[in-house]
Amino acid sequence: MKKIVALFLFFAFATPALPSAAHAQLGNSFTADQARDARDKGNVVPLRDIFRQLKRRYGGYQVDANLYNRGGGQVYVVDWMTEKGERLRITVNAQTGRIISTS
Repeated sequence: MKKIVALFLFFAFATPALPSAAHAQLGNSFTADQARDARDKGNVVPLRDIFRQLKRRYGGYQVDANLYNRGGGQVYVVDWMTEKGERLRITVNAQTGRIISTS
């Protein structure tokens, strides 16, 4: 139990918030209902497919994921924890599933 609490506290305080300037570059975020609607209409790749791709490539698991409008298209911004304990922020083209950037 102590390990779970320690892990929670680590992620809660070690993860910097997305700066407002960076958030503005991403554009408007989708609500859960809007993201589900876009997926159901076939406008974006389902997140489960993105997660499978990232799991094969990096191992590990998804920490957070959001869908944004950016530059006339949509992108997923996924926070991912690798098997080695490295936290990545991965931007994925939501329409094609192609990884755009990793930081």
